[in-house]
Amino acid sequence: MATSAPRWARTAARTTYALLGLSLLATAFFAYLYLHRDRPHPGHTERAGWAPLLLACCATALFTAAAVFKPYLLTVRRCALMATAATLVFATGIGVTWHVVAHDRITDTIVGTPLLTRRDASDFLTKTLPGVPLRQIPTGVFVQSSKFTSPEEVEVSGYVWQRYGKDIPESSMGVVFPEATDGYDEVQEAYDTKSTDGRRLKGWHFKVTLRQDFNYKHYPLDKQNVWLRMWSKATFTNDVLVPDFAAYPPWEYGRIGLDQDTVTSGWTPYYTGWSFGMHDYTMTQGLTDWDKPFKSAPELYFNVGMERQWAGPMVGRLIQSFFISAVMFLALFVFTKDDGKNPRFGFSAWTAISFAVTLLLVVVVDQQQIREIAGDTSLTYLEYLAISQYIVITGIFANAILLGTDTNRRLLEWRDNMLATLLYWPVLVGLFFAFTVMVFAG
Repeated sequence: MATSAPRWARTAARTTYALLGLSLLATAFFAYLYLHRDRPHPGHTERAGWAPLLLACCATALFTAAAVFKPYLLTVRRCALMATAATLVFATGIGVTWHVVAHDRITDTIVGTPLLTRRDASDFLTKTLPGVPLRQIPTGVFVQSSKFTSPEEVEVSGYVWQRYGKDIPESSMGVVFPEATDGYDEVQEAYDTKSTDGRRLKGWHFKVTLRQDFNYKHYPLDKQNVWLRMWSKATFTNDVLVPDFAAYPPWEYGRIGLDQDTVTSGWTPYYTGWSFGMHDYTMTQGLTDWDKPFKSAPELYFNVGMERQWAGPMVGRLIQSFFISAVMFLALFVFTKDDGKNPRFGFSAWTAISFAVTLLLVVVVDQQQIREIAGDTSLTYLEYLAISQYIVITGIFANAILLGTDTNRRLLEWRDNMLATLLYWPVLVGLFFAFTVMVFAG
């Protein structure tokens, strides 16, 4: 006659089914909210609300696995199946997050107020500087190449042109890139002619290095906005540069204004856009005596959205981290309280400490390499993989210390340190999954 399950096991089973039901309800609720959004949130192509839905789906998958495998019966086979299922669920959650982030063509990184038509530019100028007589100078840009030369600098080359009416004096003809680190020596006149509408047309070739503040929080799934900030040659006057929309097809967030063979090492441009930015200055450039904060005319920006080609950096780091994690996992089979195995494995608390410190140093070096690439003071996404490994290495260290003591702990002695072995991969991958959702859904 078969014996019935212990009372606590029956309680665990009922709790599992109850939590499974709640997670199914949560999944249905968040799926309804996600699918019934009319359009993505502003500045993004992906819908908002994916993170709660993903977490609910993962919870449903975990509780389903618990209901099927019944790990609360505490057999090695059932617990191993549950640990494997949990690891796969967390890994799938990470992959889904990467897919969502990689396919989100964000445009909310554009500097200032976006402009899509000549009407947008006119309305902005009328609203910002009502009654101020402005000389508008249509300006266009054609970018041929861009290259990140350091974490804070990007080199951009291409052509810029302007069309002039009869009211534009010679002193106002020309474009200045105020953020260029190499001054204005890299702007050379390429042509001076007339456009089909009879206006004077001047163009210049430029190759400038721009120092800008990039955000590497999402590295290597980061997207950056490289912008060309432009002033009129007659700076701080009533001249204002406006986009020469007539020289382009109807503007949309695509690759307008880029050479089809644009060279961008390690990056892919996915949108361009014009914008106006306003700045208050604590000086007047000597044009007038100081009276109040000096506000210039709107400054023109040409924005290029760039997404990193992330597969190479990500796969390389994951392979390296996997082998480090595999070595840590194999070490758990060496840590033992079985006196019969100690002569073969040579286990001691001091050996475990030395091993943990060695692995810690390897992870620290790997993290430092990431920081050199990003060059940012804030934590990057890929560093959270190192943090997950720090936590797990600390756990291995504590586990080894406890095994080296004379105290009896039933959980550690169960199947000779089997609990730590079963928890290793779910904890490591689960931590990285939690950090992944925290970084990209925040």
